[in-house]
Amino acid sequence: MVASTGTSSFAPAAAGAASGACQVLAEHPLDSLKIRLQSRLVAFEGVGGPLAMLRHTVRGEGAAALLQGLAPRLLTYSAVKLSLFSLYERSLVLCNGSPAAAGALAGAANTVLSCPQDILKSRLQVVRALGPAACPSPITLARQLVRHHGPLVFYRGWSALVVRDTLGYAALFSIFEASRQRQLPTWLTGGFAGVCFYVSTLPIDRAKTIVMTQPIETTAAGAGGGWPAWRAAVDVVRSEGWRGLYRGCSVTLLRTFVGQSVGLSVYAAALRTLS
Repeated sequence: MVASTGTSSFAPAAAGAASGACQVLAEHPLDSLKIRLQSRLVAFEGVGGPLAMLRHTVRGEGAAALLQGLAPRLLTYSAVKLSLFSLYERSLVLCNGSPAAAGALAGAANTVLSCPQDILKSRLQVVRALGPAACPSPITLARQLVRHHGPLVFYRGWSALVVRDTLGYAALFSIFEASRQRQLPTWLTGGFAGVCFYVSTLPIDRAKTIVMTQPIETTAAGAGGGWPAWRAAVDVVRSEGWRGLYRGCSVTLLRTFVGQSVGLSVYAAALRTLS
């Protein structure tokens, strides 16, 4: 996975782009269930675990609801992953080859690009539950958000995303590189690395999702999260207990195992070919 110092910057960039597209296709329906379980929208109150949410979604909105947000994510996530892996390969040089430090640095820096697409994707994944009249196209939704709340609306929850990706990618790249040295299958090391990402960050991720999907009219908009992530986390603990911070845990871990297994396998294979 780690490019040699003589490798052209084109290789990790192209490999990252291919990785992002394949990861989205592999994990998106599971990601939709994850976002719905983690959100605190009234439409999902009383719905139990992943299987209950799946039945609730398919019966009430049709299977197509699980694909909401796929198009904009597919169009943008390749660029997000291209940026992440390019930053990671460059950070390895700055961090003396430390995967943890390079992953943390790349993850934090990449949120500048990943936060807007995460906002749009997450809101599209839950909007069908609010009724047919509340189902704008991705472009229409983006325009509505900017018109009513300004461009900084695309950085709601940014602070939580920075913390999550700094910790998460430090763990992911460390585990992935260590596992590769044991010559385990790439799909297995990629999936395990993805699981480690979320095991270390699930409470932060729940708070981030709430901030990104909460109706903006009920909170103050702005960069760093209109409804601060810490307030979201405290409210979850008060109303759901500490276990509430881990709501959607099983589907999140399955989603990330599948997605990172595919994404990192494609990245490693493409990097070998291009290098």
